[in-house]
Amino acid sequence: MKIALVVTIISLSNPEKIPDITIPVYYNNAKECNSQLDFLKDTVNAEEFLDGEKNRMIRMKNREYHHQSYIFWSCVQTEKKLDSN
Repeated sequence: MKIALVVTIISLSNPEKIPDITIPVYYNNAKECNSQLDFLKDTVNAEEFLDGEKNRMIRMKNREYHHQSYIFWSCVQTEKKLDSN
């Protein structure tokens, strides 16, 4: 199993828009993924919280002129095999 860094962007300007969900990278374990969350939290000045299932998440409000959104990052266990790319 691998741990996916999941990035979710939810539009505040257009709430009907389907959230944009991407997985930019997979990690071999939760420690590596959480280290990336720590780095992102400090770099983008994001706030940290736990979701309803006690999963760690960080969130940043994106305030572009024509589009406002929340960007969420989280680490999620996947079924991706260790030897696959």
